[in-house]
Amino acid sequence: MKKIALIMDGWKRFFTYAWPAGILQKIREANEDINLYIFNSSGDWSWDANYNAGEYNIYKLPDFNDFDGIIMDLNNIRYPEIVDEIAQIVRNTGKPAISISNKLPGFYYVGIDNRKSMMTIMEHLYSTHNCRRFWFIMGPKSNYENSIRANALREFMQSHQLDYKEGDFYFESYEYSCGYRGFTYLMSRLGENEKLPDAIVCASDNIAVGVLEAAGKMGYRIPEDFCVTGFDNFDKAAFYSPKITTVGHIREDIGYLCADLLIRIWEGKPVEQYNYTDSQYVFWDSCGCKNNAKINQSEHAKGQILYDIETTDFEEQVLGLEYALLNCQSIQEIAACLPACIPAFKCDAIYLVLDDHINDFHRDVSYFNQNLIDDGKFHTKGYPDTMSVEFAYDMRAGTTHDRQTIDSLFPMFDSPQQGGTDFLFMPLHFRQYTIGYFVIKNAVYLLEKQYLFKVMNVLTSAMRNLYEKEKLGYINKILADMNVKDAMTGLYNRLGFQELVCSLFDEKKRKGENLLILFVDMDRLKYINDTFGHDYGDISIRIIASTIMEYCGKNDIPVRNGGDEFIIVRENMDPASYEKMICNMRSTVTAKARQHQLPFELTFSVGAVCTDMRSDQTLDDYIRIADETMYEEKTRKKANRV
Repeated sequence: MKKIALIMDGWKRFFTYAWPAGILQKIREANEDINLYIFNSSGDWSWDANYNAGEYNIYKLPDFNDFDGIIMDLNNIRYPEIVDEIAQIVRNTGKPAISISNKLPGFYYVGIDNRKSMMTIMEHLYSTHNCRRFWFIMGPKSNYENSIRANALREFMQSHQLDYKEGDFYFESYEYSCGYRGFTYLMSRLGENEKLPDAIVCASDNIAVGVLEAAGKMGYRIPEDFCVTGFDNFDKAAFYSPKITTVGHIREDIGYLCADLLIRIWEGKPVEQYNYTDSQYVFWDSCGCKNNAKINQSEHAKGQILYDIETTDFEEQVLGLEYALLNCQSIQEIAACLPACIPAFKCDAIYLVLDDHINDFHRDVSYFNQNLIDDGKFHTKGYPDTMSVEFAYDMRAGTTHDRQTIDSLFPMFDSPQQGGTDFLFMPLHFRQYTIGYFVIKNAVYLLEKQYLFKVMNVLTSAMRNLYEKEKLGYINKILADMNVKDAMTGLYNRLGFQELVCSLFDEKKRKGENLLILFVDMDRLKYINDTFGHDYGDISIRIIASTIMEYCGKNDIPVRNGGDEFIIVRENMDPASYEKMICNMRSTVTAKARQHQLPFELTFSVGAVCTDMRSDQTLDDYIRIADETMYEEKTRKKANRV
């Protein structure tokens, strides 16, 4: 079974589903035992650099040496250092690797021929429509494909000896707003005696629509006043009025060709360094062409209506999910809400894999730990060596799997029985702090429907809210404990004794239920302090206290009564169990003293008394009896040492 890794970044929160769809189509057609592993981020849409760092960390999750081939779509990442880092990591593997739509040194290239496509559009405007003066409204300067298109435009103008200046170019994004603002900006710079351009060439259909809207509001008519062209051949090109001249290509073909290249490389067949998919040139009304191709307006409208219905239904499911998450008390409950609340979540299985630090506040921590409340305990680069699969759900069988710990992606996410399986990995993070990742098995349907970003956003928000709620509960508990806990040992202090032991004694008195009271006193503290120093005395006290804590149950109350005196109050237990507990405590103290390399023997004396709630004796009476019993043991030890 071979493995292909696909690295890609979503476009404005949308998943690029065409690449995996095309890859899987080729795998299934070839009947090859190949699985696809998709590592997807959504860092393109946010201007929060910390958020984006959390997104892009997903690329550090896999060990790319585990894969037989790697496909990279890095064209939407606007941080050059991120692109360079990923490319170098992949390059170091020595595995065959393909870059989509971005020519990077050392990799095969698959994409459309942007230069040829733009030159063809320009030649059409020049030869067919006699255009000589142009404006160019383009995407981001940092985008590789956009730079190729812009350079092709400059090359055409120069080769045809047409006048132009860099001020005729407007660079921003591939969005509608770019077209609207770009046209408005270029119009504002138009001199009083300058003529309008013959054509405005846009780097995308979205930009072209923005230009047409802005021009229409200013009273211009297209193509009577000037031509407009787009790029990509999205639906808006055919259904806008006027229909937009554009360049089309089947995006799935890029993924298909990537998989085909890797298969041929594995078979030892020669392949080209640069590989292009076909483009189609669609000349419509916006440049003055008459196209006889029929556009089915009714089918398009029907599709839009069904899409709106489906989207509304999904939005209602997301609202239901948000409501259900409000009542979740654990990460596992949060994850279980997904299949329950989102029937549209069509896939084979989902997995929630987390840094175990997410569970810090579930543990019974009775002392303040700054590291617990500091988000810096989470990774910002890479992932922990081991992580916990907190939730694994088989969507087809409707079954969950037990929590387990993993230290790599494989064999957990292997699927050796059937080729053509895909696994989608998405980051989970609190801004730059990585808390884990989410995995979906056979997720192409969800990628195409664009459901995932909203679901992931709701899921992450719920996890963050739960985590902050648990952190606040922990801090409040520690603050409350500060009044009743001894700072040195973490045991209850005298105030804690008054609040807890006294009320417990009264309650048991009413119910007629007995208690066991132990009075523990460390031996020879004065001798230790005088001979070895108070630091050794403090260490000894902490050893005794930690041992008491270790052997106390959830309902027991351990108290530091003062200095080297301790009281343990617990529910009644039989003499044999009591003797065994004391024996184990003595062994533990001896072992800890040895670990600390104490230059003396560390021991304690203990007295015990079981209450008789039918008598008139008070709590103070029982404490005194336990103290006297302890003192008897201490006296015997002194006599034996003489």
